Amino acid sequence: MAGTHRIGKKRTADVIAAEIEATCLNITANVAALEKYVKPANLAAKGMGSAGAFFLDEDGELRVERVVAVSAAGIGLLGLLTRSRKN
Repeated sequence: MAGTHRIGKKRTADVIAAEIEATCLNITANVAALEKYVKPANLAAKGMGSAGAFFLDEDGELRVERVVAVSAAGIGLLGLLTRSRKN
């Protein structure tokens, strides 16, 4: 509501109070939206959603080749770590 009055035109106390109330409601809504956005469970769900999309095709079917590739890479990494600790 800021800047809605014209220069030289006086605002009444009721108009100013209504602008303050509207601003407070706007701030409250923005803070609530930010709290919801940064909630750890919501951030985790977003991360899992993008990770899940990597392993699923457009029809929601599992992409076996990607699961196998990631599993093989994980096993290879585990093998390298195990071997490096023995040396």
